[in-house]
Amino acid sequence: MGKILVTGITGNVGREVAESLKKDNVQMVCGVRNVEKAQKQFQGEYEFVTLDFVNRETFDQALEGVDRVFLNYPPETPFNDFHAFIYKSKEKGVRHLTYLSVKDVQFLPFVPHHKNEKVIVQSGIPFTFLRAGYFTQNLNMFLLDELVKHDRIYVPCGKGKTSFIDLRDIAEVAAMTLLNPNKNQNKKYVLTGNKALDFYEVADIMTRVLGRKIFYSNPSLKEFKTYMMQKGYEAKYVNLVGGLHTFTKLGMAKGIKPDFTQITGRIPRTVEAYVHDYKAVWDKVVF
Repeated sequence: MGKILVTGITGNVGREVAESLKKDNVQMVCGVRNVEKAQKQFQGEYEFVTLDFVNRETFDQALEGVDRVFLNYPPETPFNDFHAFIYKSKEKGVRHLTYLSVKDVQFLPFVPHHKNEKVIVQSGIPFTFLRAGYFTQNLNMFLLDELVKHDRIYVPCGKGKTSFIDLRDIAEVAAMTLLNPNKNQNKKYVLTGNKALDFYEVADIMTRVLGRKIFYSNPSLKEFKTYMMQKGYEAKYVNLVGGLHTFTKLGMAKGIKPDFTQITGRIPRTVEAYVHDYKAVWDKVVF
């Protein structure tokens, strides 16, 4: 078998996938835009190759000797370039592509993953789509600043429930699909936790575990967009995030699926377990 190419290792999901694969002692290479920077960051822990989705000249070398790919879509990447990488993967002999997508993508044509999934199917590369629910780790990434500075969760979801999934659980499934591609060929897995929660419930869990009051502010969509743009986020990104959270507010993100347990044989991590594991992240001394 050839090597596994992992994209997005400098982000959260790709890093967890690489960590999962490393335990199995497989041949793996990680595609990054800046190899020197990544080598310093990970202190020689992984093998790196230059891969820049907006520089097609990097594609051939990145795919050399690779037969399986974990593919993560970097926000704002032009479709033409990203899709060119998919077709180059086919040309170079990649025989399985595991793509990180989003839950309910078939109903979300405004989300980039909707178009990317179609192109992967059209390419003819055997695939696994990981249609993930709401990342639990958004609480220590996208929502971190508001939690640490203001003790609040600031998203426009109302009382809508969403199906949280821990990135570590996503990575476990991703690794399994890459290690056993034939078993997972052309599968579309919906990865969720085993319980949907609204953000009032999440705030209550964080309050109990962190020992200080965390509240859910429940802004309107207009308030959310105005505030996020004042913080410096681009309008395109704010509109996308606002749309996804509105989907939750309308009660359309609460579905729970058993795929994770069926694949791994265990129950997914709970939000409470996650908050315990990451407790130090929300410490007030961080800022």
